[in-house]
Amino acid sequence: MSQGSRQKIKMARQRLVFCRLMIDVMRSVHTAYAPPKESFGNRLETAFVGLCVVLGEIEGKPFSIAKLATYMRMPRTKVMTRLRRLESWGLVTKQGHRYYVEEKALNSLIGMRSYHQMRRILRTATDELAALDTLPD
Repeated sequence: MSQGSRQKIKMARQRLVFCRLMIDVMRSVHTAYAPPKESFGNRLETAFVGLCVVLGEIEGKPFSIAKLATYMRMPRTKVMTRLRRLESWGLVTKQGHRYYVEEKALNSLIGMRSYHQMRRILRTATDELAALDTLPD
């Protein structure tokens, strides 16, 4: 499809804000918790598995490998690989069949800075979206 015949992307400016929001949040998570040698793009899947572990623990429903695989729609072997990586980074631990976040890592100075940075990113995106939603597309 040529540039001239392409249809205009609806809500393009809002979607741009959303795209930046997702990338900025994941960069913040990566910077705070992944070892410096780990490249950003190659480890997003690991980061999302880690976020699920945090989610499960905070909700009081810790994830098992099978539950994580179903939730993430990933093969169990891949989930196991990602969890082992998170364990090697000191971010999660296994107790029985369930996985838990290492509170020390999550509550570290870097972790708390990341939390506050994500709050600023989210607030900025919310303000931008609110302003854009008042304008014609």
